[in-house]
Amino acid sequence: MVDPLAETESPKTGRVAEVFDESMSAELFNLLWGKERTAMPTVVDYAYEQIWKRVILIGGSEEQRLSDVTLSEQLEISRTPVRQALERLVQEGLVRSDPRRGFWTATFTSQDIHEIYDLRGALEALAVRLAAPHLSQEDLKNHLEELYAVRAELDTHPVLRFLQVDIRFHLLITRASGNARLIHSLSLLRSQLSMFQMQDTFYPKRMEIALNDHEQVLLAMLAGNIDEAAECLVRHIRNAKEGVLADIFLEGKEGIS
Repeated sequence: MVDPLAETESPKTGRVAEVFDESMSAELFNLLWGKERTAMPTVVDYAYEQIWKRVILIGGSEEQRLSDVTLSEQLEISRTPVRQALERLVQEGLVRSDPRRGFWTATFTSQDIHEIYDLRGALEALAVRLAAPHLSQEDLKNHLEELYAVRAELDTHPVLRFLQVDIRFHLLITRASGNARLIHSLSLLRSQLSMFQMQDTFYPKRMEIALNDHEQVLLAMLAGNIDEAAECLVRHIRNAKEGVLADIFLEGKEGIS
């Protein structure tokens, strides 16, 4: 199936699009937002999903115009739901709106990465403390088994399986927190960072480091040591931030290679 948003007004393509296709962005969308979908999606929901997937593939490294006229033609819907979807993406930080120039994909700097990951670390530390009483030993052990299965296949570089396990790990904790605002805030941050995480999985050792970090968090939770689990989770997010900064933004080139 041809991506209806494949044709854009810029000849450039993002780095993510060079290695990921629409099916990958669709999987990410389902993982991040699937449980928040309504039983009867509106035309705005449809436009939002299609544009979200395209924005993620562009990769956050360059500015690209998102014409509501062009998008409405490509999606075969009117301009009104397209504009409403674009405004939603503006609120989520993936698109920016210029009164004179229209809608454009957001670009991210290294400072943005610092801010987003630091906020995410603080929120997930809270999430793990709130979630601990609601997660059973079986829940934690099942995820640990999924982690070990992916680790056993690392030599094949199983990017999609890794991303599935990685996102499910974080959602397991955040959703068990029972705090709807916390869950939504972390989903927005993950949405912004998805494009960078996808790129970074192609750098050697990044998947292995992340899986090792997840294992430490899960083992601490299984042992009932929630303070240690929170500390391990904050350290994991800091490791992820440093990897993205070193690999994609070339900050601290002494990063793992």
